[in-house]
Amino acid sequence: MTATFDVRFHANSFHFQSNGRVVVEPDFVLVRGKIHRTFRLAARAEHRLRMVDIVNVHTDGANVTFHVLGVRENLQVGFAAPDAATAQQIAALLPARRTEAFVIAHAERNEFHDRIDYWSPSTPVLWTLLALNIGIYFLMWLVRRSLPGGAMGSMLGWGWNSHYDAMLRSVQLVEWGSNVGRLTLHGQWWRLVTSLFLHGSILHLAFNMLALWQVGQLVERLFGSLRFTALYMIAGVCGSVASVMWNAHVNSVGASGAIFGIVGGLFAFMQRENSGVPPTVVQDLRGSLLPFLVFNLAAGFLYPHTDNAAHIGGLAGGWLAGHLLARSLHVPAERRNA
Repeated sequence: MTATFDVRFHANSFHFQSNGRVVVEPDFVLVRGKIHRTFRLAARAEHRLRMVDIVNVHTDGANVTFHVLGVRENLQVGFAAPDAATAQQIAALLPARRTEAFVIAHAERNEFHDRIDYWSPSTPVLWTLLALNIGIYFLMWLVRRSLPGGAMGSMLGWGWNSHYDAMLRSVQLVEWGSNVGRLTLHGQWWRLVTSLFLHGSILHLAFNMLALWQVGQLVERLFGSLRFTALYMIAGVCGSVASVMWNAHVNSVGASGAIFGIVGGLFAFMQRENSGVPPTVVQDLRGSLLPFLVFNLAAGFLYPHTDNAAHIGGLAGGWLAGHLLARSLHVPAERRNA
């Protein structure tokens, strides 16, 4: 009996992207999809996998992943089914065998999620920070548009009147509390904090808020809301201090120093003994965070308007604060046995 399913591929060793098909036969599984190539049309491809080589089938909602044991290396196939019920149907047709390493890693990931669900099931501070940053940006835009000639400027800073809009934005950022060296270093120290909630353009805001949302969800649940607030503010201020000390003529805004800081805090959390973060999760996090740091720091050195001093200062401040603020995630014995 043969069953065919329309799927959408994601992480997989065959480099399939977008829509494709999975065909389950009695002894084989066929995966069909498109391989996108730079400056060329996508190429259709098909791989025939033996059932006896398939292990570690796992579902997460509508997502299905499994490994294929190979002679030289093991392969991974990942895709999204139309819904969770279809994902379960596909998994039921595949072998149930799991490797010892997968069983250990799967158990550790489940244990980790149980721990953070117990200590911090929600992230109220993260959503507050997102709302503050986004709300302040659009409030500034509304005020700027009410000024003479301001309505002609573009919210994106693009368009025929963009130079005038850029001038308005620059003046307004200083008025609203940007980290201006000549003012910060002469008594207006509150700018070290207020500058964390200002952004120069909608793209600047979008990139920072996306990064904050991606990293902050986990970090707030690891540290807890109060400790996460302290970590964010300490890291942000450290980034602002590093920025103004590195360049006394700086006019800096943005949450990126604080965001780098919560990444530094996450590294500090993972380094602590008895933190309650299992080895498998530590390995997963390092594998995803290190490329993020390397890419963004390298991009900061290449792009002239990036305040890398704030990034590095925030990262260092967050790492130090993370060691002071980190807590243990181990669930009390009486709660585990309940």
